[in-house]
Amino acid sequence: MTTADGYRTSAMSLVQRQFEFAGVEVIRRHLTKLLKIYPEFDPLRSYPISWFVYRITGVAADNDSVEDLVISGADLLADATRLIDRLASRLGPAAFEPELEITAEEVAQRLGVSRRTVQRWRFAGLPMQLARFPNGSARSVCRILILDAFIARNEGRIEKARRSSERRARGRIKDESSGRPDSRGGDSPVKSPAGRQRPTRSRSDRARVERLIGRGERWLIPSVDLQLRVDRSRAIVRRLALQARLDHLGVIDAPALVPPNLARPDAAEVFGVAGLLDGEADERSRLSLADGLETIRRSQGTGDEEVDRARIAAMNFARARAREAFEKMASRPGPIRERDIDRVESDLRWWGMLLERATISGLGPGVQRFEQSIGRRIEQLPAKRIDDAVELVINSVSDAVRAFDPTRRTRGHSLDRSVGLTVSRRVARESAWSGFTGARRRVMPDSIGRISTLRSVPEPVRDLLAPVRWWRMLEVAARVEIEARPGFEAFLIRFGLQVPGRPRSMLETGRVIGVPSTRWSEEVHAVARELRRRAISSLRE
Repeated sequence: MTTADGYRTSAMSLVQRQFEFAGVEVIRRHLTKLLKIYPEFDPLRSYPISWFVYRITGVAADNDSVEDLVISGADLLADATRLIDRLASRLGPAAFEPELEITAEEVAQRLGVSRRTVQRWRFAGLPMQLARFPNGSARSVCRILILDAFIARNEGRIEKARRSSERRARGRIKDESSGRPDSRGGDSPVKSPAGRQRPTRSRSDRARVERLIGRGERWLIPSVDLQLRVDRSRAIVRRLALQARLDHLGVIDAPALVPPNLARPDAAEVFGVAGLLDGEADERSRLSLADGLETIRRSQGTGDEEVDRARIAAMNFARARAREAFEKMASRPGPIRERDIDRVESDLRWWGMLLERATISGLGPGVQRFEQSIGRRIEQLPAKRIDDAVELVINSVSDAVRAFDPTRRTRGHSLDRSVGLTVSRRVARESAWSGFTGARRRVMPDSIGRISTLRSVPEPVRDLLAPVRWWRMLEVAARVEIEARPGFEAFLIRFGLQVPGRPRSMLETGRVIGVPSTRWSEEVHAVARELRRRAISSLRE
């Protein structure tokens, strides 16, 4: 089971929070030290988390609860890799250092395995980060010392993977010698109708094509355009697109809470009713920051706790059902079926929108506790800190919602109390929110934008909710034009924008509107692409 931050242990979540408001130079210094000590970690040993913090920061932990935590070496390798990813993403690609680093392609060649295998080994002790090369490109690299340590610890695993790669390579050579196309999509040299031999495409070229197709899927580029752009057949583009979607879902962790009645035959109907969405999130997204904060304060104490509990229970059901379906799909032999991926994506959209809606219900006590902790209203903070404050409250409430057990009925266990404790603890851990002095701000800056509650949804589920974000970015006039397009009704049902409603798969949407998906799916995709175009245009204006 993982934490809400994606770590295997809660100890690493505490470590990450110490870096959240650090400056760029501090983050760069900590990341350099972390990469330096990473080869020392032994998966067969256990380490006090206070030792880990001291080796990175040079400061002994002063929190007794942190000092007592111990983490196994295997969990430390995985969690430290995720921490490296997040610290590196804060800094962006650094300049490539050939004396210290080696590219991911060279790692695969040295180990004798595929690039995909190297990617799978990241959380087993082979972390990667982006580096900027002299030609301006950004590529994944690994520290040479980390690679050497990984080889020393995993000789048996590497040898087994190398033999498997060699068997696959021999199979491709046999296919090429017999004149059969490569079973992975036609990348081996075959004879063209005119008798000319097509050149063999390199592994780096295939990786580039996979990245382009995966990006095209997220940007809703039509498959015909993708075929022309990557110069591949329709079958190859479709297969790589499905694989990209499957890989995108593979990084989603198991839910923290699994409903005990998940296997009941009527569970989908019961949770489907409890998890119907209203239009509150859309209405809040159109308010200015000042109006949004005032609405949050007025709404405190007006919610129904039982409705919130039912909504969170449905949220956990959607996440658990998505994870269960994904594991079955990933373990089943044979080609990937789009309807299976689509069902998982639809359940994750539902989970994300329910998480956002439950977060909205907890924003009232969250804002109140934050303002009590720092001694002033959010509007009275310096302009540069207002957005940080809003993000802290939203993320804290989201964490509290995901950790809240709606089936527990003990005294004092309520969402408001859980939210208040989570917010106050986070503010107390971050010294950047202590000691505000000077005059209080009276006028809200015009440059401050709206409150985006979609921040509460973690990646990569937030990517699946991109059409929802695009819809909220449109003004009333643009919405009226979109509503007149063919396929708009199916679009609303599919992405959960009808009120009340929830996101549905292609098959479920077809049953609701009574028309097979083959007759309206292209229209829905056209509506989504038009939404994206208009949303991007509104950002540029």
